[in-house]
Amino acid sequence: MKTVCIVIGASRGIGRSIVVNFASKFQSGSLVVALARDSEQLAVTKTLSTQANPGVACLTRVFDQGSLDQHQYDTWLKDCLQGRTASEFQQAVIIHNAASIGSEFCENLTEVNQVSQYLNINVAGLVAVNARFMQEFKDVPSKVVVNITSASALQPTASWGLYGSGKAFRDMFMRTLALEHPDFRVLNYAPGPVDTDMFHSSLQKTKDENLLEAIKDMKKRFLTPDTTVNRLIAILEKNVFESGAHVDYFDDQ
Repeated sequence: MKTVCIVIGASRGIGRSIVVNFASKFQSGSLVVALARDSEQLAVTKTLSTQANPGVACLTRVFDQGSLDQHQYDTWLKDCLQGRTASEFQQAVIIHNAASIGSEFCENLTEVNQVSQYLNINVAGLVAVNARFMQEFKDVPSKVVVNITSASALQPTASWGLYGSGKAFRDMFMRTLALEHPDFRVLNYAPGPVDTDMFHSSLQKTKDENLLEAIKDMKKRFLTPDTTVNRLIAILEKNVFESGAHVDYFDDQ
């Protein structure tokens, strides 16, 4: 079926792999929209996507999910579709991959701007982007929302209070979305320990020594972005998960 697929956080790592591997599966005439802050890396993503499937257009747009510019949230989707309409597609997919780490002990989170900026990127921006997607594609026959989550949404980890809280919010928001809209298929997907820039950044930023050692140990079980994305594709294709569920790479599905 002809699909429109929107990926936020698509400039590298898991997000780039999602764009390329999903595009390779789509019918000719489909559209992939890649959003991120880094225009140069988005250009690389676009090239790889086009190589994977020349019949699927890949449009890129510089987008800062941490911005509070309402005009950006009002216009991004119209700008990305470039004249194409929802009625052209039989399936609409959005994948929320944009995120940041944010490591600090709870007692040290006294800077309200620091906390606010983290929540803007990981919570407020996602909610606004997702709402616009839902409104635009409400009449498309097949609608899929994927949130890239983490085990930290379920299990507290010292010095990752903001990170885990942001992930927990997103999981619950997706569960609520699934309850309100049974016509949408909604998935919280935890990709496992993946060799990405964000993972290596966590090695530099994590404040808790025990957590840092656990993260270092995860490197022994590293997955490539393509490995975890192909697992995500398999879960979506099998389509037996409960809408709104949290599914880990290592879960049986």
